[in-house]
Amino acid sequence: MALNGTRIPPLSARVGQACYSCFAEPSVETNLSRCSKCRSVSYCSPECQQRDWISHKAFCKTLYAIEHDSASKTVLVTSLSVTPSLDCFQKAIHFIGLAERSLNRPLNAIERNLIAYEPKCLSCLSSSRSNRILRMENSDPQASLQSCPQCHLAFYCSDEHWGPVAFNHMSTPCEDGYRGLSQCELNQNLKVDARFARIMGSASGPVRIFQWAPERLRTRWIPLPEEGDWDKEYGDELRSMAGGGGPPLGPFLRGSSEGLSFPLTILYALQNLNNDDVWTQRKSLTIHILGASLDKEFSYSSVFEEILHRLPKVQSLTLLLCGPDLKGMTGSTGKAIDMDTCPQLRTYHEYARGLGDKFVKPDFAIAFNSGLSQEAVASWAETIRFLVAERIPTAFTSYNRDEAEAETNILRNSGANLVLGPKRNPWEVKC
Repeated sequence: MALNGTRIPPLSARVGQACYSCFAEPSVETNLSRCSKCRSVSYCSPECQQRDWISHKAFCKTLYAIEHDSASKTVLVTSLSVTPSLDCFQKAIHFIGLAERSLNRPLNAIERNLIAYEPKCLSCLSSSRSNRILRMENSDPQASLQSCPQCHLAFYCSDEHWGPVAFNHMSTPCEDGYRGLSQCELNQNLKVDARFARIMGSASGPVRIFQWAPERLRTRWIPLPEEGDWDKEYGDELRSMAGGGGPPLGPFLRGSSEGLSFPLTILYALQNLNNDDVWTQRKSLTIHILGASLDKEFSYSSVFEEILHRLPKVQSLTLLLCGPDLKGMTGSTGKAIDMDTCPQLRTYHEYARGLGDKFVKPDFAIAFNSGLSQEAVASWAETIRFLVAERIPTAFTSYNRDEAEAETNILRNSGANLVLGPKRNPWEVKC
């Protein structure tokens, strides 16, 4: 992802485990050095530090000033609370507020991330003790948390605090599923994926995401299996693309699944919503994507062609991307590029009702990770009522089980007839 042309540092760089400028990780040839003033970021060379100094300078001085301010120390250090999760959240918000007042401007996403993702002890009152707090507590600019010996993306302030949390971190499957991976294993994948993104970013110029879909065309529709297996589905084609050899690298599978999860989720939903394969014989399909965003559905729009690759009878696929977040791609006329989007950047029910008699119901609609139970709740409620009234077959995906259950209740209370779910999406992004 980029912010005004500047790539947002990956998690490894935000926590000091990679260069904050080029995102290189430490190696035999490369050592990381902390910024001597704010001690919040690391660099692999003087050249990288100098390159980043223009954007880092003001924020660096602000971080240093807050850390050495006695009033800030009173709030951030002496109030280590017994309400851990709230305390951790409040401290981040408080620190962001202090920085914004000092700079006399809102922080950008890169700066907010540096505060929000600062390394914190896994054991100290649900992560209230960060590197900064540790330095302030001990009046020692060199004080620092230690990192997990395997992933180096989890932290602890002492061996006594690491012991009680080490097993859960390294061996216990995450609560949200992730196919049985522990947080430590997920973190290791994150680091590998960050390396992959760094290589792809440097190789592809302005393109910052890995998009891939096989060029092959299926001769007939083959139903997707109920248990998703990205390697089985695309591994051979990725191996062929790489010139054969061993199994495809995990980052390539995870990277391709970022985009391919969209069309495969649509196909999986359609095969479950229909009792036969008649829908696969249509000459055309129209699909509306609700709550679409620039950095996800729009950025991966070319990968939706995989739907046509798997449905040889379908000769025409019409996608309509609808959502207020698409404002960055339109001009004053709403037709800056040749793609069917809701031109007034409205919500779906506003768009559809605005067309009146000209509105044509799609064959299918879908909202990917809408967060409808948490954000823009009233607006989504109106859209759901419209979908129910028009009897438009629709699927909603969620980030986790709690969201899925909350959204299921909203859909039921709105009169929706639930055919599928809530259940795990076997074609979710590979982790």
